[in-house]
Amino acid sequence: MVHQDLSIIIPAKASGEFIVKKVGVLLDYLQQHWHGLFEVVVCINGELTEVEATHALLLTHFKDESRIVLHQHLAPAGKGAALQSAFLSTQYKLIAFIDADLPFNLVFLTDAEEVIKSGSSLVVGNRRLPTSRVHLPTGLLPSLFKRHLFGLLYNRAVRLLFGINQSDTQCGIKLMTREFATKLFCHLTCHGFSYDVEMFLLAQGHNDKVSSIPVTLLHDNAQSTLSLSRELILSATSLAHLKYKKLRGEYQPRPALSQGQNKLLQITSDDWGISPAVNEGMLRLAQAGIIKRVSIMANSLHKDYLLDELKAVPQIQLGLHFNVTNGPLLGQKTGQHQLDGLAQTRPLLHLIKQSWFGCHSLSMVLLKDIEVEFTLQVKMLQEQGVTLSYFDSHHHVHLLPGVIDQIAPQAKNLGLGHTRLVLDWTLLGKPQFLLCWFSLRAKGAVKRAGLSYLPFKYPGRKQFIFRNRWQRQLANVVEPTEIICHPATQGDLTRLPDEYTDHYNGARVDEFWALYNLSR
Repeated sequence: MVHQDLSIIIPAKASGEFIVKKVGVLLDYLQQHWHGLFEVVVCINGELTEVEATHALLLTHFKDESRIVLHQHLAPAGKGAALQSAFLSTQYKLIAFIDADLPFNLVFLTDAEEVIKSGSSLVVGNRRLPTSRVHLPTGLLPSLFKRHLFGLLYNRAVRLLFGINQSDTQCGIKLMTREFATKLFCHLTCHGFSYDVEMFLLAQGHNDKVSSIPVTLLHDNAQSTLSLSRELILSATSLAHLKYKKLRGEYQPRPALSQGQNKLLQITSDDWGISPAVNEGMLRLAQAGIIKRVSIMANSLHKDYLLDELKAVPQIQLGLHFNVTNGPLLGQKTGQHQLDGLAQTRPLLHLIKQSWFGCHSLSMVLLKDIEVEFTLQVKMLQEQGVTLSYFDSHHHVHLLPGVIDQIAPQAKNLGLGHTRLVLDWTLLGKPQFLLCWFSLRAKGAVKRAGLSYLPFKYPGRKQFIFRNRWQRQLANVVEPTEIICHPATQGDLTRLPDEYTDHYNGARVDEFWALYNLSR
């Protein structure tokens, strides 16, 4: 019997030798019983130091085993988020999830594959079927009973709230088609324990066939990362969120954007170079034709990572994401900035105060240093073979009074005749509305300099969470419009040195999947 090719994801909280042993058990089983290609993607998550230690341990044990894929996940926290980012490291037709302690007889995989062949998109284990069995030492009965009781109450609530016809929604072993897994992660916004419910809601809304089959539980330890009291509180919040999404039609099919609609959406991704996961997210979206423009931070730590692959993307437009508020500046390294100018990196709030909150031009010393830094950053990228066609800036500092007037002549001489004005009136009442004020002040300077710009949209958190609704909004765009985004495959900004820190981390993942969803 030949099996279909299989990717198994293990979401493993950093746990040292314990996970090494379990990965070895799974590998041995698959070598003996799975007659097809397979890979085991171990998604190590938790605290940064523990993740790195467990990764090093696994690498030592499995360095010569190509079928073991190690993936480090940092943010957002939660089992659902870990599975979501690990999915991007898989390659095969069937996708399986299994808890790290391997508490199931793995014959489930073969049984579930037969059910997939009969037309199911998703096969889940069900511990409450009459033919399911449990094997455990008597010493684990109290712990198992508490988890069993919590599961019964939780499942009851889920069935009442959502009409999901499953007697076990939280079983830790599942098999699905790659098509369904892609659909799941494009809609998943519940990063924690309740991600399973979102999976069933999606299958329900899209009429995907779901099958439950019996499992045999093999408990040999009390290893669990689940805190029942904490999850009770988090689950109540998550279920309310999922109910609201269901009422808004977020789990119903929606028509794809037409080719004409897609062409109008000039989706621009900021912050290339700030971290590896940011670059990976942008590259994937650019290769899928979703992102049309990528703004590069010339003085960032990871600017060169995947840059050649980005430059090779057909029809991609590249721009300078001019940066004077994050990390050491190029002019600081060469001593070209003044002490009362940019001799040290200025935080955004300092610059805003210097401009009297947009009412007064920055000092001439600052403006001259900004022009020097702008020129250095443009020329650095051009010397690397990056063809730049526009500029914007990190934290939108180019909109501060006096900056456009100062740098526009040099920008045009260097071939950057296009910029950004943040004129999106839906920002009214939000902190970003100050950008509209800055943009109004800068508009005259942009026109005097002969720079071009596009109508602009600044999506917020709700658009990236309520993805069907956002797509309907995008379908109503009637002219070429710049849409700003900051995607990443996961939140890895905690790895950055202090001088490069950035507060916008885990939420970038929701942006990535909301955008990836547009390609389907």
